Amino acid sequence: MSVYYESTVLRAGEEAGDMVEGGVVILYADPIPAALESVSVVHGPAKGPEREIRAGDVFSIGEQRVELFAVGERAHENLRTLGHIVVYLNPEEGTSLLPGAVHGKGTVSIPSAGAALSLSGGAP
Repeated sequence: MSVYYESTVLRAGEEAGDMVEGGVVILYADPIPAALESVSVVHGPAKGPEREIRAGDVFSIGEQRVELFAVGERAHENLRTLGHIVVYLNPEEGTSLLPGAVHGKGTVSIPSAGAALSLSGGAP
């Protein structure tokens, strides 16, 4: 599995912990719109994305890993242009996949500033 997107967590909004506990991780690269700052994990991309996000890829934040099993039709474009995706953790069967979202299996906790963030998967 190769890493095709790398970033570093810069900060988390004051409500981001509640969102993560509820199973939703909102990622947004700096600069972030003020309206989304409080609920987002803000990061600074260093590499990529070098290819599109696919089901079967792994989202990593710190030492925590989430296997992605569904990818919305706008997720890659949002990641490429804004560093923005919404990761839904362990959604119930039948949960609608929003265009900019990904669904994954796993758990994460709110990351600390400086934590590594990446997406990895098979060959391009």
